[in-house]
Amino acid sequence: MISHPQQDVCCLMGDPIAGNPTQYMLEKAFAATQLDWRFLTFEVPSINFEGALRGARIFCFDGVMLAPPHRSQVMPYLEKVGDAARISGQVNCIKQVGGQLTGYNTEGRALRQLLEQAGAVNNAKVTILGAGRLARAIGAELALAGAGEIVFACRRPAAGQELQKTLLEQTPLTQCHIETITTECPLTLDEDCRAIVNATPASKPLPVVIDSLPRRAVVADVVYNPPTTWLMRQAEECDCPTIDGLTLLIEQAALAFEIWTGVSADRQAMRDAVEEFLIL
Repeated sequence: MISHPQQDVCCLMGDPIAGNPTQYMLEKAFAATQLDWRFLTFEVPSINFEGALRGARIFCFDGVMLAPPHRSQVMPYLEKVGDAARISGQVNCIKQVGGQLTGYNTEGRALRQLLEQAGAVNNAKVTILGAGRLARAIGAELALAGAGEIVFACRRPAAGQELQKTLLEQTPLTQCHIETITTECPLTLDEDCRAIVNATPASKPLPVVIDSLPRRAVVADVVYNPPTTWLMRQAEECDCPTIDGLTLLIEQAALAFEIWTGVSADRQAMRDAVEEFLIL
């Protein structure tokens, strides 16, 4: 039973939004913790985003999850922004309190927490494949968390150079490098690399020399469907610890759940829900 006149509601906004498991996962999470909250999904084209966000504010939604393309468009409409979200320009989670909207990025935070559990952040060298939206969020979070060196390996060095400049200017990071990779010129990893993160949507073979993969390095992939990507298979064959995209998806949603509710999320219930939704 709710203790105030209006039920607690959160939502997801994106375009397109079909096939996104967030609503099903978070509804199961609310049920598992016996919270009488609801989660809705709205397909919102960019042209209508400002109005949709105004509606969420007017109707006092507790939280909003953002899917592309809105994560980089929302900054002008927020009263507060977390450091990693501000630096990366990527907000995927909003909390509303007293009509004030605060933006966060739980994607980078989720990976940072999982890498920290493996001791692969503080003063560590991390290689990130890609220089797009997710690479920005992950790079900003790891730089703020004390990574010693970050390497962005990407096909378009200009995108990586802009990101490199931002991190060196706005975080404590002192070493940030760009590697250009192609099918003809794959990435060779350094032995001192402690973590490798695929921040691209590619689930098939990547331009990486697998024989150079350090055996103690943690290998992570943001692709959650399928969770067993080419990179995950290669890492497992090399006996490297892994963090798959499904685990990351659940963790970033669990962090949003906890930001909104102040209650610990049942991650197993969320995993079961996603696996059921995706028929894994």
